[in-house]
Amino acid sequence: MRNYEIMFIVNPNATEDEVDKINGQLETVITSGGGQIQKIEKMSKRRLAYEVGRFREGYYVLFATAANGDIVKECERRLRVMDPVIKYITVRVDDDIRRMEKIRKYRQKRANRRGSGAAAPVSAQSIEEAMQ
Repeated sequence: MRNYEIMFIVNPNATEDEVDKINGQLETVITSGGGQIQKIEKMSKRRLAYEVGRFREGYYVLFATAANGDIVKECERRLRVMDPVIKYITVRVDDDIRRMEKIRKYRQKRANRRGSGAAAPVSAQSIEEAMQ
C-alpha cells in the first residue's frame, strides 16, 4: 500500500452535516477496500486563491491514507459526482517521505563521521550523491 493525501474543497454553503457525510462515505470506501486512514483534518472555511465556479471560499478537508490505486480511483470517482465538492486533488507522498528519510540518514552519517552530534550543512551536490 502507498501513502496518499486526498484534499477536497466543499461548497461554503454546505452544512457541517454534509461535510461529515462526505467524510463518512470516503472513510467507508477506504476501510472497506483494505486501506487505512492515517489522518482526517477538517480545516475551516477559507478563501480560495481564485474563483472556482461561482465560489470564492470553501471548506477544506484533508485525508491522509495508506491505500492501493483502486481505492484511490474509487474515492476520486465519488468526489467527482458529489455536488457539494468543488475541487479535489490526490497526491502520492511515498516518494517524498523516502527522499527525506534518505537525506536525514545521510546527514546523520556525515555528522557522525565528523564527531559532532549536530547535523552539518549539506550542499546540493552531496544530497544528489546520497540519493543515488
